[in-house]
Amino acid sequence: MKKFKLTKLSTRKAKTLITGILVPALLLAPVSSISLNASDEETALEFNYAKALQYSQYFYDANMCGTGVDENCQYEWRHDCHTYDAELPLDSTNTNMTESFIDEHRSVLDPDGNGTLDVSGGFHDAGDHVKFGMPEAYSGSTLGWGFYEFREQYEATGQAEHAKTLLKYFNDYFMKCTYLDETGKAIAFCYQVGDGDVDHAYWNAPEIDEMFRRGWFATDELPSTDCVSAAAASLAANYMNFKTEAPEYAETSLTYAKALFEFAERCDNKACNADGPKGYYTSSKWQDDYCWAAAWLYLATKDAHYLDQLFQYYDYYAPSCWTHCWNDVWAGTTCLLGEIDDLYDKNGQELENQFRTAANKSPYEVIDFWSQIAKTVDNWMNGTTVTITPGGYSFLNQWGSARYNTATQLLALVYDKHHGDTPSKYSTWAKSQMNYLMGDNPLNRCYIVGYSDISVKYPHHRAASGLSRCEDTNEHKYVLYGALVGGPGSSDEHTDSTADYIYNEVTIDYNAAFVGACAGLYRYFGDTSMEVTPDFPPKVSADEEEGGSSYWVEAFGVNIVQNDEPKTNEITLYVCSDVTKTSKNISVRYYFDATGMTSLDADKIEMRQLYDQTAAETNYAAQLSGPHLYKDNIYYVEITWDGFVVANSNKKYQFALGTYAWQNYWNPSDDWSYQGLSIEESNWTGTPVKTDHICVYDNGVLVGGMEPDGTTPVTIRKGDINSDSEINSLDLALLKMHLAGTKTLTENALKAADFNGDSSVDSLDFEALKTYILELI
Repeated sequence: MKKFKLTKLSTRKAKTLITGILVPALLLAPVSSISLNASDEETALEFNYAKALQYSQYFYDANMCGTGVDENCQYEWRHDCHTYDAELPLDSTNTNMTESFIDEHRSVLDPDGNGTLDVSGGFHDAGDHVKFGMPEAYSGSTLGWGFYEFREQYEATGQAEHAKTLLKYFNDYFMKCTYLDETGKAIAFCYQVGDGDVDHAYWNAPEIDEMFRRGWFATDELPSTDCVSAAAASLAANYMNFKTEAPEYAETSLTYAKALFEFAERCDNKACNADGPKGYYTSSKWQDDYCWAAAWLYLATKDAHYLDQLFQYYDYYAPSCWTHCWNDVWAGTTCLLGEIDDLYDKNGQELENQFRTAANKSPYEVIDFWSQIAKTVDNWMNGTTVTITPGGYSFLNQWGSARYNTATQLLALVYDKHHGDTPSKYSTWAKSQMNYLMGDNPLNRCYIVGYSDISVKYPHHRAASGLSRCEDTNEHKYVLYGALVGGPGSSDEHTDSTADYIYNEVTIDYNAAFVGACAGLYRYFGDTSMEVTPDFPPKVSADEEEGGSSYWVEAFGVNIVQNDEPKTNEITLYVCSDVTKTSKNISVRYYFDATGMTSLDADKIEMRQLYDQTAAETNYAAQLSGPHLYKDNIYYVEITWDGFVVANSNKKYQFALGTYAWQNYWNPSDDWSYQGLSIEESNWTGTPVKTDHICVYDNGVLVGGMEPDGTTPVTIRKGDINSDSEINSLDLALLKMHLAGTKTLTENALKAADFNGDSSVDSLDFEALKTYILELI
């Protein structure tokens, strides 16, 4: 069957205009901000649920993956990434499928015969870049659920088009990853791309990530019932959300949802996806996901078969023991059953009796689906299943406490919608919890990034950080608007640190229910003071968008001394950069002065490679060469990483420079690259520092540091073709002449003319530069 092609519902420009719409009042409510005294300073707390709904969706823009990021993402600093996911080699090395399975189903898996699979798209899981099956599908379905329940609030705040773009991006990915034969039968489903062990050793922007990314597929032999079912649920919810305005697209979503559920149903050996996620997302059961999908499919089709399947496995008493989350969707399933009962059997016992019979329960046992949701929220309100912190926050678990809290808020708000559609004690409790997360807490801290002046500032997120190490304490390059961080602990404590992946992790499943909860709170507590932020997200400058233009080295040294004389320096270094996309032709030069040597010619210097992390962890290896004469008595040794993006890879390189010969000594004090180097006791525990005296080159051109004669790199700013430190019509004119052939740009001017950074200068750069200049005007 032909795959459904991704189409965009609205342009970026149109979406920007939509976000500027003023929010109308829905209901009268108290004012949305208060002041309190914190450390003798007046701090305004903002409780703006329209703004929170707006911001909360932008975390997904930051985590978009694949070949459609440029087209769909509203952030200027995110671009297409992991494009090689579109050409995943079809073999047993790059996938978990056996060669025999591939051969048997090659016509379905690879109908065009090019030997690859297209599994690009979807969303990165968190600050990392893996597309894990369970949180991916849970997030797609839960985002869809929130939109399904509170669509009016998305529309009233101008956020509906953005929501639909995100929902399509999720579900088009699920359809792309589903392989149907000519009869419409699902033969395989790709539920994960990327290996957590490989991925988590990397800290850098996704646009320059070239790590090995394996694909994991569910098949009849490896059913992964939970992932397959969860994706079916998302696609069925997608049908419900698009069936009126885009019926053809909705029907395609439903076709895939049915095929995936049939896939899950037909496998007798139903199981969790033990293969792929390893310990990162250990799924404990498949039954809840199976029932979640069946409930959505019944809503979509009214086919009693799905209720028959649901009631075989449904756990009536499970919701109140936890809450809605990626590993437990019993509560969400129960809400849908309550809705189904209200819609089709509100005053009868037909649905309840059907469940009693399927579950072999007594005909006299009271069955009330909604009561289990009320019990769940009650348990969160009174501390039965959670810890109530001193600040009044309902805390369930240290890992992502805010995601569990906001998921329970969503349950409370959905309950009230279907019980009079007016706020009860449950919605009031949800409001108090959201206000806590917005800053009404003992730390006076907002756990929504970029929402207010008191928001956390250091989420555990590679792309937004702009850093090469999560341990780096520098300010983040970009604001990760709307991301809900892990949240506080059981005593209201929290650490705002990029390196803290417990308190400050951000993931697509953390935000999934949070978005819907914001919409529900606006439904019941919205007022005229709650407006979205116009012209959002803020534009970044050309420098910020394109990144910086510099490279540098962070390093330290260890002096090796024998017989009280210096003999050798052991150097540990990392190559760093602030450019958006680094080169594969990077080299580093360490300069030394032969004057400091005794009775040994410069060409007899000893160089020893001590450790090359790149070679240890990739298929690439550094090459150490030299000494090379620079000028006079100054030489350098050079380390090259041909073909590997070493800058910001955080890969360690260590080498030794000096002499081990008897009666020959090495005095490094006059060496250019030794200046300012941190000298440590151990080459394993030393702390690297930035140095300008170890130089970085891109294909032989100096791009970082200062050479011994004072030479420094020429800074190239994208768009500043005439190098006058401005981007204006003069630069556009030069580019136009270059394209017309009347003036040829060379060297740095040519590099500056590549405005869109695709390594070619053409009409696309002209249009992009013209648009940028017009927006400046």
